[in-house]
Amino acid sequence: MSSSNPLQQAFAAQDSVWKVFCDDCGATDRQTQQVLESQPPAKPKKRIRRQKLELVHLRELVKELEEQMAKLKVKRPPATAKGDSDEAAVAVTEKNTSSIWKGIAERQLKERTQVEEKNQKLRASLQGQLQLARKLERLLHKRPRDEEVASLANPKRVKPMVESVNCPTDDEIFADQLAHVERAHFDVDRLFNVPEFMDSTATFSHLHVVDDPHSDAGVAFIKKARSMLPFDVQVTEKGFWRAIAQEGTKKDSYFLEERLSTETVVARAYGLHFEAGPFHANVLGKQTHRKCVMGDRVVIMWKWVVNPVELNGSKFSGVRCHETGWIVLRGVDVSNSTTTSTLLQSYSKMTMELQDDIADQELQVGALTDFVVSLHGTLNEVCGKMIGEILVEEDWNLNGWLSSSVPALELPS
Repeated sequence: MSSSNPLQQAFAAQDSVWKVFCDDCGATDRQTQQVLESQPPAKPKKRIRRQKLELVHLRELVKELEEQMAKLKVKRPPATAKGDSDEAAVAVTEKNTSSIWKGIAERQLKERTQVEEKNQKLRASLQGQLQLARKLERLLHKRPRDEEVASLANPKRVKPMVESVNCPTDDEIFADQLAHVERAHFDVDRLFNVPEFMDSTATFSHLHVVDDPHSDAGVAFIKKARSMLPFDVQVTEKGFWRAIAQEGTKKDSYFLEERLSTETVVARAYGLHFEAGPFHANVLGKQTHRKCVMGDRVVIMWKWVVNPVELNGSKFSGVRCHETGWIVLRGVDVSNSTTTSTLLQSYSKMTMELQDDIADQELQVGALTDFVVSLHGTLNEVCGKMIGEILVEEDWNLNGWLSSSVPALELPS
């Protein structure tokens, strides 16, 4: 008995240890479960929230599309059958598509026409520049390098010093201009009874550079224009006389001297600062204008001389420009209308006079010719706008009503 007691005691002690250990493990499990149950639930992942937002957005989008579809169904005309409905829908679609493409085509055609017109003007200007360059090149090659030989071979190109000193006085210049305009109407038929001006459908405003042995530079600048104006001849006569002879040099002049002023003749000396687009000039001039009536025509004639002082920053000295010009106005009956229009025809010729003391003669001649050729289009536009406004004002004064629009005028510049 004594030997079994220790063994029993050992097993009893071992059982008590396992009991305590198991009790402790159970308590630990219960505590862990209580802690887990007491913690708040885990937050949903961000991906789940994003999916919910996308679903909300898609629902709203579906709702908007359903509303748009409902509006389209209301606007669509009722159809008797499904086939009719489909045909009507196709017809409406084709009509809308046709109208859209028609608008695009019209816009593209308008832009193309504008580009083609601009290209034609640039091409004409380029041709004029090339023609001018070739003429100046020929003139330069013809010019003798030896000044003594040049004076013997062509005394007009280099004037004697005596002639340059004894320049004509202002009185002599105005007397010469007045004598010219008093007889210039005799040249009207010779200048305008040619095919270029006789074409009843022609409208143009051209600048030509031609050879001229009477010009010290060897070339002359000839301007021709023809246009139909939507005003009667009385309005056109008053407007052009006012714009060219009466107000032409007054607006921007810094010096003005009236030598003669009547209803039919105006003569004046002036100093003028002129600007037109990118072009600016400072010139001194003397001019005489006259108008007269020849049968069913009104003729405006002029002769002027201009000494350029500065053109686009280039200084000039010893260069003088002479121009003679004509404008012929004739009333024309318009078919299917009680009003009359006016046919405008114009012709002018400018030459250069060079003094003997010009150090850089070729440079000045080149700069002046380039200025004249480049200025032609811009001056036409500026003068056309100014004269158009004056014509509308004169039309209002004479007829008591104002035209709705003023067309672009092809005018002599």
